[in-house]
Amino acid sequence: MSEKVLLQGDVDAIKSYVFETSSLPQIRGGSQRLIKCEQEVERSVKREGGRTIYCGGGGFLFEVPVTEAENIKRKIELIYLKYTQVATVTVVYEDVPELPPPAPNITDGWAGRLVKAHQEAQNAGNFARRVAFLTARLREAKQQKQAKPFIEAFPFGKRCEICGKRVGGHIVRYPDETKQLCSVCYQRHQAGKEERKEWPKKLTEMLGVDVQLEIPQDTNELVESSQRPYLAFLYADGNNIGRLLQQVKEGLEYEALSQGLYKGTKRALFEALWDVCRPALQKERVWPFEILNIGGDDVTLLIQAGYAWDVAIAFLDYFERYVREETENFLGRPWPTPITASVGIAIADAKHPVRYLEALATDLLNKAKAKARQADASAINFLWLPNAIAVTKAEAVTEQYKLGDFHLTARPFTLDQARKMQKVVNILAPWPRSLRHRWGEALEHGRWVALSQILYDLARRRNGAHGEKVKELINALEELAAAFQAKQETMAPVHFWWPSKENGQHVWKTHLLDALELAELQAMRPDIQEEGD
Repeated sequence: MSEKVLLQGDVDAIKSYVFETSSLPQIRGGSQRLIKCEQEVERSVKREGGRTIYCGGGGFLFEVPVTEAENIKRKIELIYLKYTQVATVTVVYEDVPELPPPAPNITDGWAGRLVKAHQEAQNAGNFARRVAFLTARLREAKQQKQAKPFIEAFPFGKRCEICGKRVGGHIVRYPDETKQLCSVCYQRHQAGKEERKEWPKKLTEMLGVDVQLEIPQDTNELVESSQRPYLAFLYADGNNIGRLLQQVKEGLEYEALSQGLYKGTKRALFEALWDVCRPALQKERVWPFEILNIGGDDVTLLIQAGYAWDVAIAFLDYFERYVREETENFLGRPWPTPITASVGIAIADAKHPVRYLEALATDLLNKAKAKARQADASAINFLWLPNAIAVTKAEAVTEQYKLGDFHLTARPFTLDQARKMQKVVNILAPWPRSLRHRWGEALEHGRWVALSQILYDLARRRNGAHGEKVKELINALEELAAAFQAKQETMAPVHFWWPSKENGQHVWKTHLLDALELAELQAMRPDIQEEGD
């Protein structure tokens, strides 16, 4: 029997290929082309006598015969070039299946630091050490790449009318116009056209419900049923999954966690979408969301802004439950540690370039992950651009929320804080928009001005037909303040300011503006009826 080695790979610059343009069919087609690549890679490895440990989301790990490793590597590289023309993949494999034991008695210096850095993997077992070393080799190989596929654009040729980068050579007829596309965009167009019903079909199969809606042709049509044309880019990713995978003691555990992530993530997303978007899925003409990718623990989604926050909370709830459940079912025994995730949500007008939204959502996700590490829990972060601003970093906007020693936001949130925030948002969303705007302006003038204005408005509503809702709001705000471990500084019944420390300075923070923004977004849903002014 041939000796087996591990072979690992990861697609290079996957987002630049999928989000090269803001065209929804092109994004859909790019995602489908990469999925086709993964399917062909699995078939190719199986034909050469290999075994799949994990394959999805642009990454893979196989066990292959050592004599076929180089041949399999070259075939995988050619598959990605064949199906995309411009996307490449980095592939590495072990020289030998067994690693030498770490050098003994290394106590100081850089060598000692390196040994300590890998101590968790060493203690986990030989398989974990093999994966850790292979992952390090993969990173090194990615950094050493100096060339990528190049398609020359001649100066006298007509450029592609989608990307504008390459020479167009394929005529495509749309319902209202004809365009000339380059070979790369034409491939994505064909894939998006052929596979446009893939996610609706899978959602229908998994949930056991028949949803008959039209697929949105572009982002404007996607937000057609929304009361205001705002679109959210939702990016979710598991927390510390790489470290978890490198700490497993055997190949079976690695495969169990990989399969648990793949199945549990998909199941969590579909059920979250059904729970939150059910009224729209039963009444509207087009789907209110577009699933761009589900790969392992990684999810990217375009969705109407009004649904994004609720979908994020539902997804994280289901993720923690289903990933663990699927992992334990595969493994046949309990999984010892929690498995959590984080979400970044970037919101802008439907005409906003999707590549900017993706970059902003990635930055927001990274900040949510930092919160998750600090709190050891799932986390959510969001940012809404009411006006078009070409930014890819959240700081360019969030700094505007800091007015001296008053910080008007408390984001990102842990999942527990987000659940309590959701109660506040659900109460405020049907209230008059003018009231929410008045409170937002009052917050900019400081603690006492805001408190006076809000107490005045609540007193007026409490004496009318909305008395019970006012009580619910006050209780929900108190629960939310407790989730931030804030202390009551006044005798007022509404508590939404608390003292904090940031960069060594004492500041006052509030979570109320976050709630007001989220309520404003939720009010855009077609099933929310706002009160008149």
